Amino acid sequence: MSKPKNNVGEANINKGIWFNLSSVAVMSLTPVLNKISMSTLTPLQAGFLNAIFSVIITYAVIKFKRQTIPNLFKNKLVMLLGLTNAIGILLQYVSVSLLDPVSVGLFGRFYIVFALLLSIIIMHEKLAKSDIMPIILTLFGTILITNFHGSINSYFGILSAISYTFFFALTNMLAKKNIENVETNILLLYNQAISAIIIGIILLFANQIIFNFNSGVISIFGSAFASGFLGLYLFYEGLKYISFRNANLIRALNPIFVFIFSFPFFKVPMTPSFILGGSLIIISILWLGIASRKN
Repeated sequence: MSKPKNNVGEANINKGIWFNLSSVAVMSLTPVLNKISMSTLTPLQAGFLNAIFSVIITYAVIKFKRQTIPNLFKNKLVMLLGLTNAIGILLQYVSVSLLDPVSVGLFGRFYIVFALLLSIIIMHEKLAKSDIMPIILTLFGTILITNFHGSINSYFGILSAISYTFFFALTNMLAKKNIENVETNILLLYNQAISAIIIGIILLFANQIIFNFNSGVISIFGSAFASGFLGLYLFYEGLKYISFRNANLIRALNPIFVFIFSFPFFKVPMTPSFILGGSLIIISILWLGIASRKN
């Protein structure tokens, strides 16, 4: 009787892995699309449109599936989810406006370090000794890919790129706490709707309500569909079958996909230090994944 249960368990794990692997491939398109949108939009405008498009897409899917939308505005965790997501969206567009997509993708691997630390601090998972060296390698790799002779804007871009990964890791951790009680589409809708309201208020105060509806809007729509709906939907579905930590470890492949998508369109700084640093970051995340599976 135990063998079928094991087979079912392995099937669920494989399903979770494929969901999250698909999520990584889809979301790797977003740095390229976001960079294209920066030619006609400000980071604040792009972030607002991203959230709005995500709301429209998610709402359409909910209506198509004839799902009931419960009132979750009194759920403090859901409200916090929207706030952290809004901050993450804004910082992501700031970083993309100042850096190339591949650099943003590599700095974005700090996401897994923050996800690991949050799983230890908030979700009370244990830190294994095998986790320490990969984290050190990630930090060392980040130093190598950082241009310390760059401008103030590049430094601010690096800080924004690392910071947005923290807020997205925090957002997804909060989603993990809600995902068992709330339908994925509903959680996505509230997540993006609250983010749109927050960013919209900032947009009004910043007096950036006049948009240049050019090619940038099309790129934002594609980014919103890839990251704001489909990528997150696949990620949240995967969380139903594998742990928060293991789901995030799969995202180590993100820079590889970003490089493939970016190479035909943008100049990539392929210096020896950049290649070595990027390789160390990818290796360290894969190391974390292997160590996690053994644990």
